[in-house]
Parts: sequence; C-alpha cells; structure tokens
Amino acid sequence: MISNINKLLFIIIVVILLVWILNCILIRLNHKSSKNKIKINNHSKIININITNYISRFISSTFPTLIILLLIRLILVEPFKILSGSMIPTLLQGDFIFVEKISYGVKNPISNNYFIKFNTPNRGDLIVFNYPNDKGIKYIKRIIGIPGDKIIYNYINKEISIYPNYNNKLLNDKIIIKYSDLIFSNFKQVFYFKNNQIINYYTTNKLSKQEHYIKLLEKKESLSKLSYNILINPEQYDQIDYYFKQNKNNISEWIVPSNSYFVMGDNRDNSFDSRYWGFVSEKDIIGKAVFIWFSLNEYNNNIFNKIRLDRLGILK
Repeated sequence: MISNINKLLFIIIVVILLVWILNCILIRLNHKSSKNKIKINNHSKIININITNYISRFISSTFPTLIILLLIRLILVEPFKILSGSMIPTLLQGDFIFVEKISYGVKNPISNNYFIKFNTPNRGDLIVFNYPNDKGIKYIKRIIGIPGDKIIYNYINKEISIYPNYNNKLLNDKIIIKYSDLIFSNFKQVFYFKNNQIINYYTTNKLSKQEHYIKLLEKKESLSKLSYNILINPEQYDQIDYYFKQNKNNISEWIVPSNSYFVMGDNRDNSFDSRYWGFVSEKDIIGKAVFIWFSLNEYNNNIFNKIRLDRLGILK
C-alpha cells in the first residue's frame, strides 16, 4: 500500500501537469487568434485580460519548476526527522536527514513495486520504511538480516549471530560479527515526571546528582565491513515475552522470508523493531538514509547550543 502522502503528491503532480498543459494550449490558441481581435476600449475588460495574462504567465513560469520539485520529493529524495532515540548513538532525536528513494531502484508511486531495480538492500543499511502494522507511520532502523538469513539474538549479552542462506547451507557458514569490549557511553538516559507521566530522553550533558538518570554503555558492532556503535542499558532486560514468535521453540531466533528484511535499532534496549513485530517487506522500504542536513537539540535550553553543526554529514 502506498502512503497517503505519496498518493497526495502524485495527485497534485497530475493536476498541476494538466493545468500547465491546458494553459500552454490556451496560450497557443490565443496567440493564433490575436491578429483578428478587435481593440477593446472597455476599462474593466482590459483589467480582466491583464489579470488573465498574469495568471497565464505565472503558470507558464512556475508550474514546470513545481512539477520538477514534487517529482524529486516523490521519486528521488525525501526529508525525514528523527523523533525517537531508537537509533542512538548513530542518529539523535532532532536530526533531520535525507532519504535517498532510488538507492535500490525506481518505484511505481501507485503500486509501490519497482519499475527498475538497481541494488538490493544490504546488511548494515539504514533504511526508512512504512511500519508493517500501520503503513501511515515511518520508522528508521538498520538492516541486520536479508532474505534467507537465520538470525539468533542473545538477549543477555546483546549480540547477534547470522547464518546466511540457512535453508540451503550448513550452520558452519556463520557470518562473523565482531564486537568490541563494553565501555561507558557519553550518553545518559534521563527520567523526570511531567503531568503524572514518566518522561525520558537522552543527553551527553553533565547532570546534577539530584537528576534521575542511567549511565549507558556502548560497544562497536562490525557487520558486512561496516562498523557502528550500539547503545546498551545495563539496567534493562529485553521483554522476550513480547518477541515476535516465528518459531515457538526458539524465542529469539528468526529466519528472514523472501523479499523481507530483519531490522534493529542501534539503541538495542530501547528500540521497537523486528524482534517485536517481525519483518519489513521490500514494498514497504521508502529508501536509504544517506545524509544529516540539520540537527536541533530540543532538550537544550541554551539557544546558542540548540543547533548541532557537528552532526551534519554523510551517514554510514
């Protein structure tokens, strides 16, 4: 199912294109018949003609540019704001990113199937997708498993094992995922009460002893020649009772179906991902996150430190 925004964009593009084509036809017809027109002396008619000409010129000069910009938004690039902390430390709340929608191919904006496929998603890619249980919600996660992979997640030490082409090969073809030692992270998870609710956010700022927070841990995960840090909460355990149960006998093991992907957040203890709701269909992938173009620290009260210029750059 295509998202409502893409449907609306497609309809707007079609309407603007039709108006522009109609305007071009009317201009051509008016130009041909202008030699035979009788001079009009009525002042109100002259004003109406001037307004009509102005609108016509505005459509001619503006609509082609508008169509191109909307096509770029529909097919090539889409902006996306990070609203949660599920991808810390790679992405922070308040990061604004560009999502490259043609990283894997060109999609039909109506059916969401590929017209042309350039590449297939790889392990380690950061993808934005429509949440499978509510296509109106967009998530961003990291691809851990591709079609045919068997994923085993050790919820004690927070480490992953991957067996590619599991249905066709033996278990000794396990992919080597390297992990560094645990270190203390600069990130802290802060808790406070507001309107009788517990609110939490992540920060690297210094905090007073009176503030309630958890000191978090990090370690490096190296997957498919790509290395990135994952965030771990030493005081939190996975809610394995809520895991997506593909195999009733093995609660933290999954085999990725064809045309589907297993995704996880880099903030391993605070990410609602494939462990809990299953797989991402290829049709639901919007694109690959490629660039942070702006970043705003919404929890910093100092106006001079709200904009995080050091966050800008290419995503890996």
